[in-house]
Amino acid sequence: MGLHVDAGAERAFARIINGLRAARLEVGISQTALSAGLPVRGRAISEWETGAIEPTLGHLIRWSRELGRRLVVIGRDGEVRNGPQRQRPGEAWESFERRRLAVPLRNRRLALGMAQGELGELVGVSRDSIQRWELVRVPPRPIAHVVWARQLGYSLDVRPMAEGVLRLRRPGPGWPGAGIGTGTGLPANDHNFYARQHGRQTR
Repeated sequence: MGLHVDAGAERAFARIINGLRAARLEVGISQTALSAGLPVRGRAISEWETGAIEPTLGHLIRWSRELGRRLVVIGRDGEVRNGPQRQRPGEAWESFERRRLAVPLRNRRLALGMAQGELGELVGVSRDSIQRWELVRVPPRPIAHVVWARQLGYSLDVRPMAEGVLRLRRPGPGWPGAGIGTGTGLPANDHNFYARQHGRQTR
């Protein structure tokens, strides 16, 4: 089974990468200086920005943070679909960020009445992969995260962090996240999405 990456998913992923490149240019930091703060080898940022190599989800999360940005899940109405508000005791910051992205997608799947196996077929992965992603046991590739969101009628994007968060500062283990609420299900204008896209009535 292969990941179902279409042109729309490729454009969405490119938009994330281009947004981070634009943010780097905006603050006037070199690729080498930025890579030192992650830390990764010197040419990694160049390879990510040009698409030569796909970063891991962990790298993408930290890359965004270094530039005062964060990955977010966007609903069909253009609004951010929020996840958990704060870290659990002992939870690493990166794990919290992954959980913050996973919760709205799990809630969306449940609101659509879709089984994990059914979603896996649409994404091009196994049911076990969807389960592991939702439980934040294994991180998906960034492009897989994009496809996961798109098959639920959502999108993944990068947005500026809350006002007052310093740019180009490495996150400490206790960084809590700001202004994040609880995930929701379907917006009022969204109940027929699944039926239109996949020929099934929502429950």
